[in-house]
Amino acid sequence: MTNIDRRFATALKTLHDAPSSMAQAIRRQEGMSEHPDVLIFSPDFTTMDIHRPASLLALTATHWAVAINTGQSADQAATAGTVSAVGSAFNRTLIVDLSILLLDGRLAIHGAGRNSAAYVIYFNTVMEKIYREAAFYALNRIVAAAGPSGEATAQNRPVTHASLAMKFQSALERFTPPGRTIVSYVAWSAVIGGFHRLISPAAMLVRTESELILVSDEGPSGGHVHGPRQNLGYVVTYMPLNRIQAVTCYPGPKLTAMEMAMAVENTAESITLLIPPDTTADVKSVAVGTR
Repeated sequence: MTNIDRRFATALKTLHDAPSSMAQAIRRQEGMSEHPDVLIFSPDFTTMDIHRPASLLALTATHWAVAINTGQSADQAATAGTVSAVGSAFNRTLIVDLSILLLDGRLAIHGAGRNSAAYVIYFNTVMEKIYREAAFYALNRIVAAAGPSGEATAQNRPVTHASLAMKFQSALERFTPPGRTIVSYVAWSAVIGGFHRLISPAAMLVRTESELILVSDEGPSGGHVHGPRQNLGYVVTYMPLNRIQAVTCYPGPKLTAMEMAMAVENTAESITLLIPPDTTADVKSVAVGTR
């Protein structure tokens, strides 16, 4: 096994370089090879008084797999019986989530099959770049497995970002997969209720030729806003267009709930956005591709 940096996540070349118990768990998953295209080991770490387990992420051209070891610490070997693993084919995968909150990062992959719930990998955001690239790789494989989306090319539809707040301009550059064309986008402000409670975070919906990208602020703990600078991070959800089955709006007195239903094989999931009423029409236009 390669000498692994026990402080931060490390990109590995082969499963032989990973902790043996976790590598064995990955090998048992469908579609895995000894040399995955993407292989990242993250040691366990503690952030904000929360302990995060060690993980091993493996991506091939057709499948993904994750092994979690809750019995491994930075200064001791793996404890027997503490490694769990799950995997799926990309053609049975719904969406990819990437959350960045201070030093606490999360990559979630939602796959169909026996383990249809999202499988979450935690990582220290010092190494955000390699997980962001892993998210892009997974998304590209999901899109390729789903086949052409039928979306018209957007080369003759220039989009200006001048109207976006700086944080969302930065998010467009940081979280849009390389090579994608931005077809349309819309952003909306946070909604604050009584007692300074955050009802709905500021967010942006982006449409490319292949997916919808939802970028929302990660709000303060407890949802209470006490000042103008409350953006602690981002939650980014990538939704391939061919996974979206329906977009439905449910108007309310203060907010519109927009539900995006997604499905693949025997797994269905929905994502609900809470949107200010005056922004609803524009958000739905981006979601369904009429803007």
